[in-house]
Amino acid sequence: MISSELLGERIAQARKRLNQTQEQLAKSIGVARTTLVAMEKGERRPTNAELLKLAQELSISVNELLREHTVVADASPRFRMAPRQARSDAVEEAVERLKALGRKYVELEQVLSVTRTPAPLEAITAYRASQSPTGLEPRLAAQDAAAFLRRHLDLGDGPVLALESLLELEAGLRIFQLPLPSEVAAIFLWSDTLGACVALNRLQLRERRRWSLVHELGHFLRDREAGDVLPAKFEGRLDPSEIFSETLAAEFLMPATGVRRRFAEHLRDKGAHFSAADLIAMARFYAVSFQAMTLRLEELQLLSAGTYRKLVQRNFRPQAAQKQMGLKPARENAERWLPQRYERLALEAYAQELLSEGELANYLHCDRITARELYLARQVEATEGGELVLDLGEDVLNARNAG
Repeated sequence: MISSELLGERIAQARKRLNQTQEQLAKSIGVARTTLVAMEKGERRPTNAELLKLAQELSISVNELLREHTVVADASPRFRMAPRQARSDAVEEAVERLKALGRKYVELEQVLSVTRTPAPLEAITAYRASQSPTGLEPRLAAQDAAAFLRRHLDLGDGPVLALESLLELEAGLRIFQLPLPSEVAAIFLWSDTLGACVALNRLQLRERRRWSLVHELGHFLRDREAGDVLPAKFEGRLDPSEIFSETLAAEFLMPATGVRRRFAEHLRDKGAHFSAADLIAMARFYAVSFQAMTLRLEELQLLSAGTYRKLVQRNFRPQAAQKQMGLKPARENAERWLPQRYERLALEAYAQELLSEGELANYLHCDRITARELYLARQVEATEGGELVLDLGEDVLNARNAG
């Protein structure tokens, strides 16, 4: 059983997350404000009846209030206080779902007593809006940031492979693939407790999700406390943070030197002829959309301004063209929507008997049978000599010294 002090802290955090005053919550559960104050300080433990009322009013289960590892933290105050008039109820629900997933991620770390080490890019402050030199144009700052990131990550000028894994490791982003409302491409929120959480709209094409992820990386670098809800249609927003993030996405995913070199290679192969098929090939090489690639070539003055607009007017359909060329869409595991590290933490906690099968299923958002199958699939690794059973909780660093 958790201490009264920890229970009181959770009640206070959940109340603040809902922007309720002590007076409001006390009235809702039928106690005096002084009584609630005593509960939050850990000086008076709620009765069972009061716990039920508190859970109902705070939109949290009694189990979450009482279990040993529970996180009730919220996004940064600046994100919560941002104007919401443009957000629908569906968008607000998606934001709350991302917060809940972020809390579960932190809970898994606590269950395993993992102290998350800050990722390298978390310490980068050079591009934060609050510290940028006055008057620094956001496009120039984004171009510099993209060049820095590529040098830091040793990417050269080629395409960025395994983008999600790379940013999970280097930036500490907690990336979830969620079925967001159609008007939203991605959501980014941050707090000291939750870290940086990103939701990508899994209903969109892979190329768009990659772009959205780097866009949110821009907000992470520039002003993480403000967060972001990225519309599906950008429509040339003039906010400096949006300009910075969009420019970063273009410069990071399609570096000028690499794009120019690749363009020249196509010209050499085709005798100075560059076709729509070459455009599609370049877009697939950099894993960006046909539109993004064409507009990037226009920006670099490798194609005439207005090329994309003319192709649209001629009713050119990139997906139909790819089928005609015999190109298949990139294969994806449609079932995988949780971060790989999140899944590993949950399975390791279960292997160490720190989670029950039901709790594992809850963290993996599936039924118990599926959770058990996932555990067994990770536990057994097929090898040429047969099946090798792995202990997911074994400390392999120390094991090599013992052998």
